[in-house]
Amino acid sequence: MPQPITTPGNHHALSLMSVEKRGTMLPVALARRSVLTGLPLLIMSTVTKPSLTYAQMRVAETTLDIFTQDVPTHRLDNRAVTLSNGRSFRIFRAIPKTAAPPAGFPILYLLDGNAIFDDLTVELLARAPGLIVIGLGYDTPRKFAMAERTLDYTPPRTGEGPQPDPLRPERRIGGAFEFLPLLTGDLRSLSEEGLVVDPSRRALGGHSFGGLMTLITLYRQPDAFSAYAPISPSLWWAMEPMERLERLADWNLKSSKRLFISLGDKEQRSNDKGPPPTGPATETMDLIRRLSSVPQLSVSSRVLEGHVHGATLLGALPHILDWARTA
Repeated sequence: MPQPITTPGNHHALSLMSVEKRGTMLPVALARRSVLTGLPLLIMSTVTKPSLTYAQMRVAETTLDIFTQDVPTHRLDNRAVTLSNGRSFRIFRAIPKTAAPPAGFPILYLLDGNAIFDDLTVELLARAPGLIVIGLGYDTPRKFAMAERTLDYTPPRTGEGPQPDPLRPERRIGGAFEFLPLLTGDLRSLSEEGLVVDPSRRALGGHSFGGLMTLITLYRQPDAFSAYAPISPSLWWAMEPMERLERLADWNLKSSKRLFISLGDKEQRSNDKGPPPTGPATETMDLIRRLSSVPQLSVSSRVLEGHVHGATLLGALPHILDWARTA
């Protein structure tokens, strides 16, 4: 049995499990072209990898090829952790091999860590040699822990806590307010264990439901990170509670924040069988305009040409790594 440990700044006992590696995978094609449009803040780029359908997301397994490769810029590790509340997660880390600057390394946290590190490549990490990349995932061989992410990354539709999903009664939703203190507490402490981190340069990003959680963190606890990068946040899924959280947000911040929102121009709901729309989601573009008026937010955005919802995770990753290096 692993022995409980107490991490700095955290009074909860945490139990660590052994480090594991999982399999291999085929290399991912990452060549992309970018074309500037005449629109402010928007840059279009092409898609190069087929996206997963919702049914495929439920069963797709990771192979984590990056852990079998020689990575010149970073050393990698991953470990399963069990928190004092009994919840199990897996933390993936890519740590620069260079000496830390005097203030420490900037650090980028990405939700759905299993999928992130399954898609991560040597070439992608080479874009950010001085950036720590953390993938916060779950202890599962699958790319997406569907039940867990649906619970942890979504706001309650009513009240303050988890509840059955009216669309899919077999799963629970609305646990974001309970996940947030884990994200900023136990999971952060474990992720940064043994690292030299610049506390003023922590960024958080996530895709789809992870994009919702990124925005929820910005609304509920904006000073927890210095920068936020939601990718294709599923605003349609929780429009009313997300708008309510936005209205209640306290923008009297200790310091200004950077916000980078990316999305595709052919996104549609997972249960929509019709042809994909032309152009980015109206609700997300409206959000970008509203948040751009907040004085202490520096907002930028990117529309990914030809990207459906599932493709934007990998499509946005190179741009988020570039952005996070200076966040």
